[in-house]
Amino acid sequence: MLDPILPIAIYLLLGYLFKIVFHDNSKQLIEFIIYFSLPAIVFSKIYPLILDQKIFGLILMFICFILLNLMLAYFIGRMMKLNKLLLATFMIMATFGNTSFIGFSYIDAFYGQDYIVYGLIYDLFGSFLLLVSIGMFIITWGSGRKNDTKSIFKSIFLFPPTLMFFVTVIAKNFEVPNFLILTSQTLGSTLVPIAMIAIGMKLELKHIFVKFHIVSMAMILKMLVVPIIVLIGFKFFYGIDQTWVKVTIIEVAMPPMTMATVLAIKGGLDEKVAINSLVLGVLLSLFTITMYTTYLG
Repeated sequence: MLDPILPIAIYLLLGYLFKIVFHDNSKQLIEFIIYFSLPAIVFSKIYPLILDQKIFGLILMFICFILLNLMLAYFIGRMMKLNKLLLATFMIMATFGNTSFIGFSYIDAFYGQDYIVYGLIYDLFGSFLLLVSIGMFIITWGSGRKNDTKSIFKSIFLFPPTLMFFVTVIAKNFEVPNFLILTSQTLGSTLVPIAMIAIGMKLELKHIFVKFHIVSMAMILKMLVVPIIVLIGFKFFYGIDQTWVKVTIIEVAMPPMTMATVLAIKGGLDEKVAINSLVLGVLLSLFTITMYTTYLG
């Protein structure tokens, strides 16, 4: 059970120890992720994917789940009377889940390699695309930067992973040399280690419970309230016996996304809320995912 999570904890520890012994290189590592790791993983996972009508139906459903989560985060944040910076941070951390690496690990552990494809669709066409579109809009708004439509669209379409997405869609019409696919797979695999090490460098254990009321509410919404709503919806309108349904519920219940944390920090949002949500969310997922998988059977 601990196998999917222990590597993440080790990466965080390595980053934290490196900062203590040497210095904080997190800024450079985050830049590497933005310009190399993320575009590589976009290419390696979208290029071989066959898009059909069933896939588009799943994408629409997954997007609706994330938008529901986002709306609830907004209203709860307003009820908590958070200022603009904290509200934006709360919305990002309480909405976008780590549906790729931690999600894939849980899916593989509980349901097998064949069902990772549903997690991949949820991550690429739900979590990722909404993060680099709506999520970037929220980050820009929360940080107090100029928030006109032109600058938002510019930041979205000039974002390296977004550019790579469109390049990959075009490349699907051609046969790409195998060495490029292998290179993108290898480079994409650096995302989680480097991102978690960078976040570990920014981690200060003495501040782990700073603004805990905001962090804990984000975790309750992201990992308990919304997944239970989705589970109840499936149970009464479709059923929860099929494995793809169970995988979807697990993906909805994932802790905050590593890349969302990176973008929140890079975009000038509240760093402590973002990092603490990520770290505590990963730890909490050990218990919540066990709870869901036990119930789903």
